[in-house]
Amino acid sequence: MHASSAHAAPPPSGRRGRLALILAAVLSAGIALYAVPPYLLPGVEPRIEIREDLAVHLPLLVVHAATGGIALLLGPLQFSGGVRRRHPGVHRLIGRAYLLVGVLPSALTGILVAALSLAGPLAMAAFIVLDILWLHSARRAYSAARERDFAAHERWMLRNMAFTFAAVTLRACLGLYIAAQLPLLQSAYGGEFERLFAVAYTAAAVSSVAFNWLFIEIYLRRKGSHGNVAVVKRTPEVEAPM
Repeated sequence: MHASSAHAAPPPSGRRGRLALILAAVLSAGIALYAVPPYLLPGVEPRIEIREDLAVHLPLLVVHAATGGIALLLGPLQFSGGVRRRHPGVHRLIGRAYLLVGVLPSALTGILVAALSLAGPLAMAAFIVLDILWLHSARRAYSAARERDFAAHERWMLRNMAFTFAAVTLRACLGLYIAAQLPLLQSAYGGEFERLFAVAYTAAAVSSVAFNWLFIEIYLRRKGSHGNVAVVKRTPEVEAPM
């Protein structure tokens, strides 16, 4: 998916950038290891309510979760400056696997899973929007790499990774919203935790899309205003990605 690092826009530099990349990698791996196994291990109940009237719901969830886990594990590796500079072939291989084995199947099945969701219309809409943005940013990143516009490629890959990272934001927001509402469990929800959880889950679904999208756009705007986004010329001698 990616071309030679010699012509690519520089990855986040400095101690802060490295720490942010390590943190993103650890959180992404943690959520992948937490969220995916219930859909793959026999006898383990999925954490999302399954529609019993549609046999296709569970298989779609399995594919969505498994390939989403691959995207979470591979995503942060694409932004390793050392890999990009010293091993451009490995960098391209990771990018191809991230897109074709991770993002593409997870987003496509995610749209169907969201349409079948029992979480309510707001959560359904949030997840569908997220999957569409995930696919769109992947397409733009791939097209930019094919055109050897590596500065644009970097920006779209950062956007795409932000949408991948929504899986982490979702769980973080869900925990916060549940904790914030627990004092209201009796007064507002009549002691029914399921009602409290439904409200928290819907809010977390919307927040995971809105927060990550807003964050990455602010980051890219600030980065561009400080002159850190490289202007990269197209060069015919660079090996074409994919």
